[in-house]
Amino acid sequence: MSLLGRGRVGPPLNNTQRQLVQRHIPAHQRLATSQKEKLESATSMLIHRRRWEGCGGLTLTEEMKTVVACHAAMMLLGTHDYHFESVNSILLFPGTIRRDGHDRYTANVGEAWANGGIVLSWPEVKAIRQQRDGRNVVIHEFAHHLDGLDGEMGGSIPFNNRKDQARWDRASTEGLQQLIRDVEAGKRTVLDPYGATNRAEFFAVCSESFFELPTTMRHAHEELYELLSLFYHVDPEQWAGDL
Repeated sequence: MSLLGRGRVGPPLNNTQRQLVQRHIPAHQRLATSQKEKLESATSMLIHRRRWEGCGGLTLTEEMKTVVACHAAMMLLGTHDYHFESVNSILLFPGTIRRDGHDRYTANVGEAWANGGIVLSWPEVKAIRQQRDGRNVVIHEFAHHLDGLDGEMGGSIPFNNRKDQARWDRASTEGLQQLIRDVEAGKRTVLDPYGATNRAEFFAVCSESFFELPTTMRHAHEELYELLSLFYHVDPEQWAGDL
């Protein structure tokens, strides 16, 4: 079923929302007309068909929802059968997300929960537009969500055939090992060093670079780029801004 199928489209974006999408998605002007329409439809669907909540004293606004939704919607431009239906809530915080666990205190800028929740730091989302460094917390956390659809966020994403699945398992394992070596050696890397944490973080970080710095990533990690293009059914280099 296409994105424009029954139940998968919200009301048209208003002029203010369209301007926000154009401002926060640098590739917007280079997208084909059909892709722009799909981006707007997916953005609207996420805004209107998901539960949103401002946490920690944050007052949620339509601008916040639109900015988050349009970044996530970029990941849907090549999809036909899944449009984040299993994301049941999107929670925004006014700063870092602080957790007081049993054995340690943590502060995160984003989280993806196994129950379908996506948690984001609004300042980190706003920073995407200024940073232009390949980091995108929205893509990162929604990638974790996709990774977890098989019941485990372990970096083993599904492909349509065994050959591509085996290629991903091998290429991602080798890529993670190389990233670990490069980080330990203090080398500058295309992929965010945080991806060296484990296979789940490696996939999420690769997804960030795939959408944010496609040309740079393809030159540095051609096989990973090709496999992600198969997984997301899209080639972001067609609208690349990092030439």
